[in-house]
Amino acid sequence: MNRTLSSLSLSALAIGVALVSSVAAINPAEAFTISLDPSQGSTENTGSTALLDFNFVQDGSNVKLNLGFQNTTNGSTGLGATASTLVGVGFDLPALIKGFSYNASGSAFTKLYGDSSLNQSVVGEAALNPFGTFDVGIRSAGPGTFAGGNPQTGLTAGNSTLVSFIFSGTGLTASLVENSFLSGIKNNSLNIVGRFQQVNAGGGSDKVLGGLVSGISSAPEITPISVGENSAAAPEPMTILGAIAAGSAILGRKKLQRKANA
Repeated sequence: MNRTLSSLSLSALAIGVALVSSVAAINPAEAFTISLDPSQGSTENTGSTALLDFNFVQDGSNVKLNLGFQNTTNGSTGLGATASTLVGVGFDLPALIKGFSYNASGSAFTKLYGDSSLNQSVVGEAALNPFGTFDVGIRSAGPGTFAGGNPQTGLTAGNSTLVSFIFSGTGLTASLVENSFLSGIKNNSLNIVGRFQQVNAGGGSDKVLGGLVSGISSAPEITPISVGENSAAAPEPMTILGAIAAGSAILGRKKLQRKANA
């Protein structure tokens, strides 16, 4: 009897492990974190920073991106800015994505820019000198372009928010889209940028490139806290030599990529 119970217990344990493994395989963590940081490239090196949480989930034949932002400016880098307002985020898309829709999800980032061949609702290009033009750009409310104007709201230091995108294409899966993003980010064919205003260092504004956060296998959850505060007009910054070099390199890569895809 004891031997029978022992065998049953071991069998139950094995089944339980198999079930857990199956669930993990069906619902893997398709996520990564991007850090907007002066070490990746910055026009003013003010020390404005942010974390972007890219979390991909299957949505029928499409893939949904839940994109969380957290303004992490805290005086620990660059010129030591302790206050900033994140007013825009731009990023490139893998070639397998043939279209996208956007949901501001109650955030301040209500203006959509980008490639009109992928979304006909964009209000203009997502261009941000010296880093070139991005496939997608979102910006807080207010008149002007993705790079200019006077955004009225944004995400201040210590606060976070959440938006989402639906990506369409042929044979898309959450895992495939995530891996395509990761490959492009790692080989520098896909780039990510943030635009900051109301910065209490340098020229009062900044444009900062993003890079993968090392040592994180899945992105931390970013809980929306606030959609930010009103932003007054801030002058666009003069670019420093390092940012110009980074921008030139990005533009060169994008031109080569377009030729390769032509």
